[in-house]
Amino acid sequence: MKVSRSTHIALKPETVWAEVQTAGLLQHIAWPLVRFEPVSSTSFDRFRPGGRYQVNLRLFGIIPFGTQWIVTSLNEADDTEWPKRLRDNGRSALISKWDHWITVTPDPNGGTHYSDDVDVSAGFLTPFIWAFAQIFYWHRQRRWRGLAKSLPARRVIEKEMAAYRSAASSGDDDRAWHHLERVHIVSQPFLGPHLATHRAMLRFAIEQRDCSEVLGQILRIILAPLGALTGRLPVGNTGRSNVSAFAPMPVPDDLQLEIDQPDQGSR
Repeated sequence: MKVSRSTHIALKPETVWAEVQTAGLLQHIAWPLVRFEPVSSTSFDRFRPGGRYQVNLRLFGIIPFGTQWIVTSLNEADDTEWPKRLRDNGRSALISKWDHWITVTPDPNGGTHYSDDVDVSAGFLTPFIWAFAQIFYWHRQRRWRGLAKSLPARRVIEKEMAAYRSAASSGDDDRAWHHLERVHIVSQPFLGPHLATHRAMLRFAIEQRDCSEVLGQILRIILAPLGALTGRLPVGNTGRSNVSAFAPMPVPDDLQLEIDQPDQGSR
């Protein structure tokens, strides 16, 4: 049985095509319906032609749902020709066929036309797997559209987290906190990254045996979902226990510039 879904993504097709080839993108848009855990040490960062990746599936991140093979191939011409296509001709003990094609094409009105086409077969379970696939790809495309809005911020978060880890590993605690604060400023509008930032702050505070900071981070982890639900987030707040959790603060000019940088996905 077949599933076909299409959507518009407000990003350049080059950006979308680069992202669909990464395992990080798959993990993000599948969450929280499905989590993929690599079975072996085989690199699972980027999907390559002829790649074979065995993963454990967990529904809602916790319920075991068997093991799946992701078997990838790319169908693309040179960098200037479209459409470009990524195929996952996967399977598992439960699902004998999961033939999935992602097609990325420039939209004439700007941005990207993105489609998922899947052919599934699972014996007498096929109707149930097909129904799940309908929900799964609707969810994935919804997450894709949300990611398009937050992608510039997420790239800043990745860069600042890398700088934090570098500073922490070299023992420069002040610089490490500085980069974590910058991560917090950028991550606040996005609940998942916001909570992840406070967890990173909590771990770092525990490593430093800073009891005041530990208590402050526990409080902020509790408050973060309430702020997301009410929409009352203190813009620019650094997220540390040495400032009020409710106080807005100026956003550094360089961070604001990076956050506002457009992808040119629409016109």
